[in-house]
Amino acid sequence: MIRKPNYLSLFTTLILFVGFPATAHHNGATYFDISTELEHSDATVVSYDLVNPHGRLVYVFMDDEGNEVEWRAELPSANNARRRGLSGDLFQPGDKLTTLSGSPSRSGANFMRLTRVVFANGDVAQITGRNAGIVRAGIE
Repeated sequence: MIRKPNYLSLFTTLILFVGFPATAHHNGATYFDISTELEHSDATVVSYDLVNPHGRLVYVFMDDEGNEVEWRAELPSANNARRRGLSGDLFQPGDKLTTLSGSPSRSGANFMRLTRVVFANGDVAQITGRNAGIVRAGIE
């Protein structure tokens, strides 16, 4: 007797093998300590790339000992950022940032998952969450 393949079992198995790695990669808690909020003040943008799979912001600030420290921040993918109104020219090299907030890397590297930025002019970029987007200073 010849048995027909059980396509439902085959499909389910395929979904399980393909789905779990994707879920792990897209879970921010895998790479970042989302229970901790890190904040840097008085930073200067070095570079910004709005690319896939994740945008990157590089910035510098002075630590408590007066040393210039370089950090990197991960942002959403280019298409997700643009849908939130966060364009490719959001940050320019030399821009002054009052504060940057995010979740620090679990590896201990100078790397965070960026959640919020306040610009020197008072504009606020909410990078993640329900209210993601730009709030311009003085505009209600």
